[in-house]
Amino acid sequence: MEMPQLGSSIRARRHAIKKTLVQVAAETGLTAGFISQLERGQTSPSITSLVVIAKALGVAIGDLIKQPVQLRPDTYRSQRQPYSVASGRVKYERLSTVFPGSQVHSVKFTMPAGYKSEMVSHEGDEMIFVLSGQVGYTVGKDSYVLNVGDSLHFDANIPHSIESLPHENQVAEVIWVGTVALFDGPQSPACQEQERLLRGTEFF
Repeated sequence: MEMPQLGSSIRARRHAIKKTLVQVAAETGLTAGFISQLERGQTSPSITSLVVIAKALGVAIGDLIKQPVQLRPDTYRSQRQPYSVASGRVKYERLSTVFPGSQVHSVKFTMPAGYKSEMVSHEGDEMIFVLSGQVGYTVGKDSYVLNVGDSLHFDANIPHSIESLPHENQVAEVIWVGTVALFDGPQSPACQEQERLLRGTEFF
């Protein structure tokens, strides 16, 4: 879904459930100004921001963005499908599956130098591990500069943001692991359709 389409979908859903920008902002920890820009197609959200927006609107994240389905527990670099949120600057690669009782979700972020996410807060834990480049993380009043091999684990209820700092690599890559539900569960239509297609093959 492109940026204007995503914004229009969010605005239409917000109007349908009769919520104001201020109400959605209060429920998501985002600013009303940011949500307004998103609805007008002037910015794109991080994937974690989209999760809290979807929750505030009472929809599944799969209703707002198409993400690769991952039924198997193993992933391979050559087979993963990079994707972005509404043509945003960050590329994601899904690393985790979903099964009954699973609590951890994981993605790889690839961010161009100069990218900075919006401040967001949500339930659960969050942890990152830096693979390349240099990133800055703000968690509440604390700031961290992380290099290759560095990690950060924190309470995601605290407002936080990530930034790809200027670096000779021109990009930063991190592994993100968290307990917020980035991916729809195994009973979602997309997962059920892929399971149907894979049944009887060597993959299922």
